[in-house]
Amino acid sequence: MQKNQLPSAYDFAKLEEAIAFYTRTVAEVAKSRDYSLHDEIMRFKRELHERIDREYDPAAL
Repeated sequence: MQKNQLPSAYDFAKLEEAIAFYTRTVAEVAKSRDYSLHDEIMRFKRELHERIDREYDPAAL
C-alpha cells in the first residue's frame, strides 16, 4: 500500500472488517486533523456503500 492510498473495500474478507477499518481510519484522521487522505476516504466510503448494498441482508436482523 502506497502512502496516502487505502485498500479497496473489497479487499477485506468480511464486510464487518471493512466497516471496522473505515471507522478506525476516519477516527484516526479526524483526531490527527490530517485531511490529506480525504479523497481516498471518500473513495473507500463509496466502495463500502456499494459492497453493503450488495451483501446486506435485512432478513439477518
